[in-house]
Amino acid sequence: MNWDQARKLLHLSRDELPRGQEQVPSQPRMQSESPMVPRAGSLCVASGKGGTGKSVFTASLSSRLSRRGRTLIVDADMGIGNAHILQGVAPERSFVELVAGTAAPREVVARCDDRLDLIAAGSGVSSMAELSPFEMHRIAEALEQLETDYRYLVVDSAAGVSNQTVAFAAASDLVVVVTTPAVTAMTDAYAFIKVLLRSNPSADPLLVVNRAHSFEEARSVVKRMETVCQRFLSRSPRWIGWIPDDDAVIQAVNARAAIINHDPSAPAAKALEHLSMVLLEEFDRTRMRGLGRSLLSRVSYSPKLA
Repeated sequence: MNWDQARKLLHLSRDELPRGQEQVPSQPRMQSESPMVPRAGSLCVASGKGGTGKSVFTASLSSRLSRRGRTLIVDADMGIGNAHILQGVAPERSFVELVAGTAAPREVVARCDDRLDLIAAGSGVSSMAELSPFEMHRIAEALEQLETDYRYLVVDSAAGVSNQTVAFAAASDLVVVVTTPAVTAMTDAYAFIKVLLRSNPSADPLLVVNRAHSFEEARSVVKRMETVCQRFLSRSPRWIGWIPDDDAVIQAVNARAAIINHDPSAPAAKALEHLSMVLLEEFDRTRMRGLGRSLLSRVSYSPKLA
């Protein structure tokens, strides 16, 4: 794969892009193993770089999903998580205590609303950035135990392509990649999709363009992403919508709230409401594998060999 070629394509204007590559057939998803107990549908919100609006997207999506069924936010930005901020809560425990073995799975769950809970990632804990196979195994076991209590699990992942970040995405039923019109964000989003498909070839990544100034700008971003992904990966993410650049989002963040609740009439809130409906339809067409159980199969750790 030629990175210079990929970056050059992402800099092209939409008028310079090759035609005929806008629609790419989606790939089949992995089917579940017909579990005896229903498990939550899982969705990972990811990006190649920080600052694209993952946590803002996660906060509103989780709030919307919770209207249909009990929902758990999994802050997977280990050690520097901030998903709790947009829920206006200050969890006493997090994945840090779970990994250390000083708290049980249900003891690290914080209540955000009647049907919305959260597991915080901890803040300022550098050791959480590179978890051992044993520590990832402990997290996977906890999620496997908890996922039968919920209808949806939403993973607010760390930016980048670390092994543990990609593991969460590859184990999720749905993956939404959030990018912005910035070339750096598009380049890193492409890198994430590349690594995700290498880890889970059956993944069907969904694309959201955030902070676009118009539909035309968002569509231009999508055309560039489709062209580069199709050329180098022979696959393209499916575009499901865009979110306008909106100052109301900053006001909601400062209020420690999801924009969809803080200012429902704001353009960004309306776009997020629409995207939530699209993703609910995606869930309705998806067989749930179980995030924890799927993650366990991807963690190279065996208690018998420990």
